[in-house]
Amino acid sequence: MRQLSLLGPGELRLDPAAPEPLAAGEHIRLKVHYCAICRTDAKMWQQGHRDLALPRVPGHELVGMDEAGSNWYALWPGQVCGECWYCRNQRENLCDRMRITGFHRDGGFADYLVVPRSSLLPLPPTERPYLFCFAEPLGCVFNAFSALSLGQGRKIIIYGGGVLGLLAALVAAAEGAEAVVVEQSAEKIAKAEPLLADTPISICKETVESDFDCAINCCDSVAAFSLCLSKLRKGGQLAYFSGVRKDDELNFNLLNLIHYRELEVFGSYGPKRADLARAVDFCAAHQGQLSQLVEALVPPEQAPELMAGVLSSTPFKYIIDFSQAASPDRGVGPVAVKGAPARAGSKTLPPLLQDLVKEIHPVDQELRTAAQRKIDLKTKPLGALGKIEDLAVSLSVIQGSLQPVVSAKKILVFAGDHGVAEEGVSAYPAKVTLQMVENFLAGGAAINVFCGHYGIELAVVDMGVKGELAPHPLLVEKKVARGTKNFALERAMSPEEALRSIEYGAQVVGRSGDGARSELLGLGEMGIANSSAATAVISAVTGIDPAELTGRGTGIDNQGLKRKVEAVRKGLAYHRPDPSDGLDILSKVGGYELGGICGAVLAAAGNGSCLVLDGLISTAAGLLAYLLCPEIAGYLVSAHRSVEPGQQAALEFMGLEPVVDLEMRLGEGTGAAITIHLLELAAGVMCEMASFSEAGIAEPCQSSPSSRLQSPLSKR
Repeated sequence: MRQLSLLGPGELRLDPAAPEPLAAGEHIRLKVHYCAICRTDAKMWQQGHRDLALPRVPGHELVGMDEAGSNWYALWPGQVCGECWYCRNQRENLCDRMRITGFHRDGGFADYLVVPRSSLLPLPPTERPYLFCFAEPLGCVFNAFSALSLGQGRKIIIYGGGVLGLLAALVAAAEGAEAVVVEQSAEKIAKAEPLLADTPISICKETVESDFDCAINCCDSVAAFSLCLSKLRKGGQLAYFSGVRKDDELNFNLLNLIHYRELEVFGSYGPKRADLARAVDFCAAHQGQLSQLVEALVPPEQAPELMAGVLSSTPFKYIIDFSQAASPDRGVGPVAVKGAPARAGSKTLPPLLQDLVKEIHPVDQELRTAAQRKIDLKTKPLGALGKIEDLAVSLSVIQGSLQPVVSAKKILVFAGDHGVAEEGVSAYPAKVTLQMVENFLAGGAAINVFCGHYGIELAVVDMGVKGELAPHPLLVEKKVARGTKNFALERAMSPEEALRSIEYGAQVVGRSGDGARSELLGLGEMGIANSSAATAVISAVTGIDPAELTGRGTGIDNQGLKRKVEAVRKGLAYHRPDPSDGLDILSKVGGYELGGICGAVLAAAGNGSCLVLDGLISTAAGLLAYLLCPEIAGYLVSAHRSVEPGQQAALEFMGLEPVVDLEMRLGEGTGAAITIHLLELAAGVMCEMASFSEAGIAEPCQSSPSSRLQSPLSKR
C-alpha cells in the first residue's frame, strides 16, 4: 500500500509498501481514489501542531470506494462520541471528544483508510468523482452560512479569492445573494475570472461599496477581518470563518463597530454531517464550475514537492490521484495544471536550463505580511503612497528583508535583427538596428538620457545585429548570428541557436557568487521587426488571434499593420509551436534578443534580483522565461503599460500589472529606468520613513489597508 506519512516539519515521505489497515466493528476499509491537499495539511507539514502525534498520514478531503467497488463515497472527517451535549443537540462538529481524520487518526494520503460507516456519504453517479473532494470545504462553507440570512437580493462581501472564497461565492450566488469577492492578488483574480464569467459574482482588488448585509473572511488576514466589520451595514452579519494568524493584533475601535452597529458575529469552525450532505448535492449540481478549481491531478509521488506552493495560496486545488496503480513509467508530473504551465512542454530541460532553473526559488510570501504591516504603520494614511507602497513590499519580499537595499542598479539593452522584416512589418529599414545601437554607444538615445538622469548603469548586448560594431565600454559582444531568419517562411533559428541565446543572456548577468548581482535589473531591447516576433510569441502562448495582439510598432500605416498580422499568422500556422514549450516557441518565431532577455531573467532570478521588464518585447521574453520556470514571476515587475496590445495579454498570463502608464512605445528600457527609480524610492520609504510609534504620533483609529498589496509584481 502506498502511504504518505508526515514524519516532522517539512518531511512528508512516501512509503510504497506500507501495511494495509484492518477494519473492525462499525468501521470499514475504504479504497481511497482521490484526496485533495488542504492548506491545513500544508500548515501541518510546515510547522506541525501541538496536538499532532507523529507519524501521521494527513488528508481529509477525500473520495473513495468500498472494497466491493460498487459505491463511491465522500467522507465527513469527524469521528464523535454521540453522547455529549453537542452531539445530542446537532452540533456534533464541536464534540468534546472529536477525533478528526488526517489529524487525530490517519487520513486519506494512502491507498486505504479505515473510517466509521456513519462518516460516509454516498455519491450520485458521476464520471468525475474527484470533484467531490470539494465536499468537505464546501461543508465548511455551508456551516458558516447556516447562521447567516442569505437570500434573494442580499449583499455579501467575501474577503479572499482562493478556493474557499470562491466556493463561498458560488454557494452565496446559488442562494440568490449578490456576492462581491475582494482579493489582493490580481493573478488570482485573473485565474478566477473564467470560473465567474457566467455568474452574477464580481471579483475585484478593492471596492468602495459598503452597507453589505453579510460578510465572511476566507483568508487569515487580520486586515480582511477588520474590513469585513467595517463594510457591514447596521445589523449586518459576519461569519468569522478563517482564523487570523496568531500574534496578529486587532484594533479595538473596530470591534466597537459590533456595539455601535449591533452587528451579529458568528464563529464557524468545521462542518456538521448535514453540511457535508448539502455539499455533496452542491458538487453534483455544479461540476462544471468545480472542475475549474482543480489545479491538477497528481500522483502521490509529487505531493511532497507541492506543499510549499499550497501554503502560498496561489494554486487552486491539487488532488492526489490514487486511482491508478503505481507504475515506473507513470512519472511524477501533473495530469493537468492550470495557471502554472508545464516547463518546456513537459519535456526534460536541457542541462543548461536545468542549471539555471535549479537556482531559482519561490519568493518568501510569508514575509509579505510583515512587510505590509511595516509599510502600513508609517506616518501616513493607509495606502496613501499607492503603488510606492506596493513596490516597497514587493522589493522586501524579493530580497527577503524588511530593510531592502539598492546598492547596484543596471539596465541591459539586448539588440538583434529579424528576418521577418522582409515582410514589410516595420516603418523603418532593418539597418536602423545597427544605427540605433551605435547611437546607444555614442550616448545619444533616450535610454542614455534616462540612465544618466537616474544614475543607472547601462550596457548594450549585441545578440544578433546584422553588422559589425566596434569595441566600446558599453558594448557586450554575444552575437549568436547576424539576425534571425524570416519566421514567416522558415524557422527563425535552430534549437541550438535558441539555447545559445539563452545561455549568452545568462552569461551577461553572471552569478551572484561572482559579485554580479544587481538588486534592480532593467531589461530593454532594440531590433527592427522585433514587435512582430514578440507578438508571435505571445499569440503562440496565449492562443489569442494575432489580429487582437498586433500593434503598430514603430508606427506602420494600415497596410503595414495588415501585412504584420498576416506575417505573424502565417508563421504560427506554418510552425505550430508548442504553447507550453518556451524553447520551441523561441526557435520557431522568436529573436536572439528575446532569447538573451529570457536567459538574463532566469539567471537574475537565481541571483535574487528584482527584474524590471520594459515594454512589449521584454515582456514577451519574460513570458518565455515564465514557461521554463513559473517561479520567476515573483521576481518580475512590469515597468509601464505599452500602447502595444500584446503586452497586456502576456502580463495577464503571468499575473503582472504595469506600475505606470505614460503612453510610451519606445522600448530601449526607458520605462524600466523610470520604474527602477521608483523602486529605489520605495526602498527608501521602507527603510527611512518613521512609523507612528517612532514619531510619537497616535495611530489611526480605523484600519482600511491597501488591497494593492501585490499589484506591481504579480496578480499572484
